[in-house]
Amino acid sequence: MNINIKRGGDDYFFNRLFSYLSSELEVEIKEMTQLRGNVYLVETVKTRFILKGYSDLRKLKIQQAFTSSLRKSGFDHSYRFYNQNKDPLQFHGSYYGLIEYIDHHEKRFDYGVHSDREKGVELLNGFHDHTSVLVPSYAGMLPKTDLPRKWTHRKNEFAKNLPRINYYVNKAITEELLEWADFSLANFVKLKGELENNAPTILHGDVAHHNFLRSKEGKLYLIDFDLISSGSPAFDMLQYANRILPFLDWQFESLKKINHLNKWLDSDAFLAGLLYPADILREWNRLLRNRTQTHPYSLAPIIEMTVGQFQQRKQFQEEVKSRLDY
Repeated sequence: MNINIKRGGDDYFFNRLFSYLSSELEVEIKEMTQLRGNVYLVETVKTRFILKGYSDLRKLKIQQAFTSSLRKSGFDHSYRFYNQNKDPLQFHGSYYGLIEYIDHHEKRFDYGVHSDREKGVELLNGFHDHTSVLVPSYAGMLPKTDLPRKWTHRKNEFAKNLPRINYYVNKAITEELLEWADFSLANFVKLKGELENNAPTILHGDVAHHNFLRSKEGKLYLIDFDLISSGSPAFDMLQYANRILPFLDWQFESLKKINHLNKWLDSDAFLAGLLYPADILREWNRLLRNRTQTHPYSLAPIIEMTVGQFQQRKQFQEEVKSRLDY
């Protein structure tokens, strides 16, 4: 058999993984390509599928069960796991699932496109509608969303990174970013109960643009449920708003025009959450964690996000604070 592997790692590991799959699956594998980490695109003589590894069997089983429940609930805008009807694939300490491959459209989903922003939030809202009925079934399996804990950890990591960040960004800017984070956290913690009074749903937890996939036929899919949790749908919507605001030039009025998001803008808790500079803190922490901060290609986008957009973000902060009703 000719092994055709496209990857960016250890040849020995990939060759052994290829051989293991060939012995376990009842199809002939033609090609295997590493997409990222422990995720591979596998092409057989008949079809393609995604092979994804999980660190423990419980995580794989939850993903398999959730995507099946999601489909049974009537939400057909995501992938399914293939049922192997045998023991799970286990190789080098990871458990592997076989996921339906969705051939993507040449026009990728883009938060910079108005219609995509509208379709994305519409899909996310539909996802919440369907997963709200699944909450009782997954009560013992999924964690409850704890945004204050997550944001506090992110802020503390950013604060520890300040000596390196201030090599590239004026100290006055980073000090103000931390002030925004502190103000947002303090008020969000105080007010979040008003959001938690909403009926809980299962949250996606990572509404980055790459988790919205447009199929070759033009249908929009929501993918990658590794970070699912339970909580108010407002928490996913907060993250969605933070993702799209740079493309709205940080204009609050533009946010008010977006269906499914605008209904949350009367909530002081939601407004307080909007003030948290989640994207800047996340990207600096990720950059420094990966030790790539000196590479100009990696630095340029985060410096633009931090410095280039600073005045727009500051005006947004002032606009939102003026709307807080307390």
